[in-house]
Amino acid sequence: MQLEFVNGKDTWFTYYGLDPVSGKPSHSDATGAVVSNVPSDKPTGALSVQITGPINFPMLTAARLYISVGKPLLLAVDAIGNAIPPRPADSTDPNYGTPWDFFEVTYLPVGSAELFNVNLSTVQSAGVPLAFHVEGVEPSTKKPVDYSRGWLPGGYSKFLEAMRANTDFKGLVLSGTDRVLAPGTAITAFKQKVIPTPVFDENYLESYISQVWSKFEHTDLTFVGDPPPLSNTFVHWKGRVHGGQFTFYTNDLTGLIPIVLDPPTTADLFENNFLFCASGKGTPGSLQENYALQLFGTLCAAFNRSVMHTTTTLANSSDCAWCKAKDLFYKNPDTNHYSKEIHANSVGGLAYAFQSDDHCDVSSYVSVVNPTKFTITFVAK
Repeated sequence: MQLEFVNGKDTWFTYYGLDPVSGKPSHSDATGAVVSNVPSDKPTGALSVQITGPINFPMLTAARLYISVGKPLLLAVDAIGNAIPPRPADSTDPNYGTPWDFFEVTYLPVGSAELFNVNLSTVQSAGVPLAFHVEGVEPSTKKPVDYSRGWLPGGYSKFLEAMRANTDFKGLVLSGTDRVLAPGTAITAFKQKVIPTPVFDENYLESYISQVWSKFEHTDLTFVGDPPPLSNTFVHWKGRVHGGQFTFYTNDLTGLIPIVLDPPTTADLFENNFLFCASGKGTPGSLQENYALQLFGTLCAAFNRSVMHTTTTLANSSDCAWCKAKDLFYKNPDTNHYSKEIHANSVGGLAYAFQSDDHCDVSSYVSVVNPTKFTITFVAK
């Protein structure tokens, strides 16, 4: 597959992940060859390549493809060979003033075919208006597909304007840059003392969470989980708040115990932290854990989109009622305005702006078999 760039000037790419053959942390060189990462204590530009034309795009799994403008990304590499990503909130990070953004990528051989999965990620921050295009075959239907995702022309400026005009979110725009932090990234950065003063209220969703907890003291919340292995029957969980805890139970399958949730924090919901599970999370790999994580991810998506006042039924599948009611997303004033504005200014309203944003099939994720060209476009702000 060829990687081609459109409208880029003084552009660099940094593509690293795991070699699907050796399993070793590796990166792409200027010829498209896979090269093992060399540990380095100090950040260097050793993993970056300046773009001069189309590039052979090698296969890597669990990969990140960074695009930077003006200079290469300067990354350290740990003793195992893993690259250390840039920290967008850290003013001492050598990449702080460099415009960059990244794609999550898995590109690997599957028999005689090649599987390519890609998503433009703004989960942690947004810094460069990019779009991408790829054609190939849909993995399940085997039909030809043609995907375009990313920022709309002029969309990034509208996004910045909306963030700066929002009293609660304006602090997320980093001083002296056009980079915007995701709210969860900002909360975590302050807690970890990466930034000296808070730029976002860590209790922003507290009132909304309290209202939701109060609502479900008097009514059930139904969660419809996916069918278990070797079954086509969906699993229904009933949840209600008792004594300050949201307890979900099911009688559809034996061996499953109630999932009990404490009220989440704002950071839990923005950062996808399952710290608010009091019990019932299950052991790793168990069916109990599977349903706990399904419930957790769906709740995080519903809270970020502020639909908990407008529904009493949630489901993990993308064709369910709450997913189809997209006109109700982000209507509450206490919502994830960062995600809301990114979606509003992206092609087809599709974007990946928080970790559970793949719920309801509204992220920019695509999957194709046997792609021939992957095109990245620098979109006019």
